[in-house]
Amino acid sequence: MSQKTVILFSLWTSVWAAVFYHFYMMLFASFGVPWVMFVCMAIFFGMDLAPKQFYAAILSAFCGMAWGQLDFLLIGLFEGLGLNTAAASFLSIVLGTFAAMYVHLKLLCKTPLGLMPFIFAGVCLTFSQNGGNVIGLGSTFVIGILLSSLCCAGLQFCIKRDPPAK
Repeated sequence: MSQKTVILFSLWTSVWAAVFYHFYMMLFASFGVPWVMFVCMAIFFGMDLAPKQFYAAILSAFCGMAWGQLDFLLIGLFEGLGLNTAAASFLSIVLGTFAAMYVHLKLLCKTPLGLMPFIFAGVCLTFSQNGGNVIGLGSTFVIGILLSSLCCAGLQFCIKRDPPAK
């Protein structure tokens, strides 16, 4: 990227991140997880996704949230069978992570449900909320992924307008 593109993309992203954060705090502060928007940006940018892939990112994040809930169900099940919390958590995470990875890396890899980084984010952030705040977390994933898509659209525009020097 040229220096001009980096500057424009940085400005574009900074302004939109501030706008989204501002309105999030005005409208959705009760969700309590505005930082999730920035986790979405890190993953979206790190995967070099195109703006049109926002729906796959959202679906994959929601799958991750579901896997996280399954982990909590398994923990409860194993504790009910007499395992202590540490053993129940360990076993649940091994089984849940294995199943999630196999399903999404093998069976669903060529579908919109195959973005493993967003699946892991969904699991991880479900754990950050101790299995609760599902509406807040899911809504913030959608907002953050839309923000990420908008930022990437700006990058694509900047690159088209300022091709690299030959």
